[in-house]
Amino acid sequence: MEGTETPTAGPSLAGRFAAAIALTIGFYLLALALAAGLLAVAILPWVLSGHGNLWVSLTGLVLGVTILVAIVPRRRRFEAPGALVTAEDQPRLIELIAGESRALDMEPPDEVYATFEVNAAVTEAGRSRRVMIVGLPLLQFISERGLRGIVAHELGHYAGGDTRLGPWIYRTRETIGRTLDHLTDEDGDEGWTQLAVRKPFEWYATAFLHITAKISRQQEYAADRFAVRRAGRDVYAESLRRLHAFGPAFDPYWGQEVVPALTAERRPPVAAGFATFIGTEAVQRAGAEWVEEELRERKTERYDSHPALADRLRALEDLPPGEADDSPPAADLLRDLPALEQRVFGVLYGDEAAASLAPIAWEDVGESVYLERARELTSRFHYVLDGVSAIGLGEAVGRSPQLAGDVQRREPDIGYDDAVALVPAVLRDGLLLALEGAGWELTANLAEPLLCRHAGHEVVPSLVVAELYDKTLDAGAWAARTRELGLADLSLERPAAATAGG
Repeated sequence: MEGTETPTAGPSLAGRFAAAIALTIGFYLLALALAAGLLAVAILPWVLSGHGNLWVSLTGLVLGVTILVAIVPRRRRFEAPGALVTAEDQPRLIELIAGESRALDMEPPDEVYATFEVNAAVTEAGRSRRVMIVGLPLLQFISERGLRGIVAHELGHYAGGDTRLGPWIYRTRETIGRTLDHLTDEDGDEGWTQLAVRKPFEWYATAFLHITAKISRQQEYAADRFAVRRAGRDVYAESLRRLHAFGPAFDPYWGQEVVPALTAERRPPVAAGFATFIGTEAVQRAGAEWVEEELRERKTERYDSHPALADRLRALEDLPPGEADDSPPAADLLRDLPALEQRVFGVLYGDEAAASLAPIAWEDVGESVYLERARELTSRFHYVLDGVSAIGLGEAVGRSPQLAGDVQRREPDIGYDDAVALVPAVLRDGLLLALEGAGWELTANLAEPLLCRHAGHEVVPSLVVAELYDKTLDAGAWAARTRELGLADLSLERPAAATAGG
């Protein structure tokens, strides 16, 4: 790890281009020289003397051709990363981006796309089409002025020529990686010749990554200064902190909350749900702890393309703090968000599949998604619940290995490890459905496990099964609680006839 990094003025735009071009040319010269040498070793002895070592010739021929194949440039076709937004359907968002472009004395992006990323970015499609990407979840936790700063940061990459320089670096990095892959056997059974040929590329890759990563970090520092010019230091710094706090929360939100709804062919409001998700006490606390740890522990590594958060904030300290932020939430800029999200889903899964997703409010997900999923799971694996009652749930959890074996015998396509993971899920859903059938009310809040309530009492089925499974909850203690709640005789069995619907 490196210590605290101090941003420097860095090379000029022409200097950065020269460095990238020189590094690219250097790589291709290295590759061509090695390939030519290997092919010469393979062919020249036969041409000059009429004979040679067959093993050496074959090895040189294979390795030389491998290098030549690997370094052939691959064309990358631009694919729309999200839904195209225009001044007609999102006038306020497009005007904000255009306004920041005018303020920085540059042309606005040619195209703007909305995505489900917690990010904003710019790129160039072809030789002259400028593209900006704005993540809808990002707008849920920053202010309008914070968004102006982030947009100005991205536009700063255009001003610095970064979107023209980036493809040079990316393509060369990709080609080096592809060359190393071609010279590496998956089983690790390389001979000394192959290892010797690969070594120069490994050395070059190390040097290339180190030099270009430092260039990329200087680009980020320069772009941050564009952001501060438009939003002020304090507003932009707070936006960076919030991005680092809540950005990591999107993957668990998508996997744990959105995907179950999509699997049930429902389309929940993604951006609004994310705002609710990160507003919960648990996620707020986790986000604050994550930022504190990142500021305290994480240092900029030599191969990082972005500086660590602490270094970015430190680089802003000498800039004007700016006025207090009294701007509205950035999400207020959006118009007809449900229609926009459906178009994003259309890009992700195809228009026909997106159209088949029925809109659903988050408050209806418990009944329409989780209960329905529980019915399907317990109907298919009804035999796991045979003879199981609420009071005997602890004993059933203790028999999980035997129940998993039963699942595997009945359904050989399910591996044993999958069956072991499946059994607790069936027991959990069996308890959930039994409680729901007994009149308990289901509550499905974002960022929280499913909760069952009745007469002032609460039971979290997933937590009960998990604690019984890892023995933090004693089976006897759970049995006693079922008696207190009047659930001792509650059966978790699912009738075998239900499998006809499953």
